[in-house]
Amino acid sequence: MRGDGVRARTREGRRAPGLTLALALTAATGCSLEEVTLVEAEDVVVAEVYVQLSPGDFTASRATAWLHRTLDGGVATSRPVPGAQILITADRGYSVELAETAQGTCAVATPVEGTGTCYATTPDFAHRFLPGDRLTVEIVLPGGGALEGASTVPGNFQMVGPAAAGQCVVVPLRPVTLRWRRSAGTWAYVNETVIGGLRAALTPQGIEVEEDPLYLLGLSVSAADTSIVFPGEFGVFNRFELDRGVAVALQKGMPANTWARVSITAGDRNYVNWVRGGGFNPSGQVRIPSLRGDGTGVFATTVTRTFRVDVLPSEQTGAPLCGDR
Repeated sequence: MRGDGVRARTREGRRAPGLTLALALTAATGCSLEEVTLVEAEDVVVAEVYVQLSPGDFTASRATAWLHRTLDGGVATSRPVPGAQILITADRGYSVELAETAQGTCAVATPVEGTGTCYATTPDFAHRFLPGDRLTVEIVLPGGGALEGASTVPGNFQMVGPAAAGQCVVVPLRPVTLRWRRSAGTWAYVNETVIGGLRAALTPQGIEVEEDPLYLLGLSVSAADTSIVFPGEFGVFNRFELDRGVAVALQKGMPANTWARVSITAGDRNYVNWVRGGGFNPSGQVRIPSLRGDGTGVFATTVTRTFRVDVLPSEQTGAPLCGDR
C-alpha cells in the first residue's frame, strides 16, 4: 500500500467537516493531540498460488491460482483479473502453465461482496512436480506488470502403521493416536477430517447434529509435532461453531456406524505465513506475503496424505487398527 498523506475525507472527496475545528478546540483546553493522517487505499492485485501434491492418495495433485484486485471503482470490493499468464517451473526443468477455469476449482473462499479469477493446471500436472522440488512462479498481469515468487515443496512423508495403506479401522468410542513420519522442510502440519454418519449415531442420544458429514480442523504447530489424537483433537479450530454435545461425544471416540476421511498436510513456510482463518493463526495475526512485484500474495506448496477410517464393532477388530490406543 502507498503511504500518501491524505487527511480524512468524506465519500465525495472533501475534507471531513469539523475535523480541524475539533483538534483546535482540544488544544485550547490544554491538551495536545497529534493530527492523524489516513492512508489512501490502493488498487492492488492479490494472487494466491498453491501447489498441492497428494502422491498416491484419494485426492489428485493440483496447482491453483486465485487472482483478484482489492478495489472496484474505489469501493472496497474485489474484482477479477482475467487474462493473466501464470507459469510454475521446477529447478529440474519442468514447467506447468495454469489456465483460466471455473471459480469453484480454486480452494479459496470468494471475498465478501467481490469476486476473482481462478487458474488451474491440466490433469497431467500430477506427474510434473515432486516433494522436495524447488519451484518458482511467474505471473504476467494483463496490461503490464508481473509477480514472482519461490517455494521448496515439503519432503515426502508416510503415515505410521495401517493408515499408511490408505485405510484402517477404529473401535467405537476408543480414541487413537495417529502418527506420521516427519516431512523435511515443513513448518507445520494441517490436520483435517470429514466424519460421516454422526446424525444417525448421535440423534438417539438427544444430540443434535446440524452438519453431516462434519468437517473438523486440527493443527500440529511445529515440524517435530507428528502425532494427533483422533477424533478429539481435530475440532480445536471449530470449537466456537461446533455443538457442545457433538464435541463432547467425539472426545470419547468415534461412534459406532460412522466413518471418516482424514488428511495430514505438510505446509511450507510460505503457507504457514499466509493462511489465516478464524482462530487458525500459526505464525501470528498478520499475513506475510511471499510474492513480490506489482502486487502481493502467496506462493505456497503442500504435501498431503489422506486415508479412510472405518468404525467397526469390537468383535471385528481383526482388521488393522489405525493407531495407538
